Amino acid sequence: MIFLTLVLSTFREAIAKKIFIGFFAISTLIILIFLFLINVDSIEGMVDLMESSGQEGVKNLVIGFQVAMIDISYLLIITFCFISVSSFIPSMLEKGNIDLLLSKPISRSNIILAKFIGGVLLIFVSLVYLIGFVWLILSSKSGFWHVPFLYSIFWLTLSFAVIYSLIILIGLFSQSTILSIIISLFLVFIVCPVLAAREMVIFSFIENASVRFVVNFLYYILPKTSDINKISSDIITGQPVVSYMPVYSSVLFMLVMLSVSIYIFRKKDY
Repeated sequence: MIFLTLVLSTFREAIAKKIFIGFFAISTLIILIFLFLINVDSIEGMVDLMESSGQEGVKNLVIGFQVAMIDISYLLIITFCFISVSSFIPSMLEKGNIDLLLSKPISRSNIILAKFIGGVLLIFVSLVYLIGFVWLILSSKSGFWHVPFLYSIFWLTLSFAVIYSLIILIGLFSQSTILSIIISLFLVFIVCPVLAAREMVIFSFIENASVRFVVNFLYYILPKTSDINKISSDIITGQPVVSYMPVYSSVLFMLVMLSVSIYIFRKKDY
């Protein structure tokens, strides 16, 4: 019961800090813009043209919109999520807050897990609202109900959960919201994409075996949110997924980060 209360307290904190309202506002804005775009004359004409070419044409148009929607969700929603949840742990560790929390009959391990689960559920609900509405609008407009698009909710949530586990660890170490934001955004939008495209971006210019080994080592131990996003797009477009290794290794990274966070939190004196 106390564990569930701590999970729900994350939602209350998000509401108190206007984070949840921010999620809802951004998602609603994206939905309204999307609704406007698919009803403008040029898009209407494109839909008519695709319909005249048969079901396959409609399918290709819908899938194209859905892939674009995943990219938008990844850039805007996930970025906003990282910035928002980065304050959860530093806020929890503030004097008074941590004293009250530790006075409750709940283990420190469960405190970390409750914060993690609460943050992940918060993002999951936001993505269900955004992607669910876009799917309904696009499907009712086109008549093509492409269910694999809904799977992206879970892939985007997984990408967030992996980085959120790192944000929790950074928050415990530094008690700094700003540092958590900087490191998470740098990792997601610079390090991960570069490592994912290392064959073209790095290895085309560097032939040194030692450097290549280090780059490959970093790729395999760090989370692979870019690759997870690519898997989501492949599933939507019906392309074969070459490998689920990015998912397995990213989940392993998440478990390690949570385990280290729990260990530190249990050992540290507050």
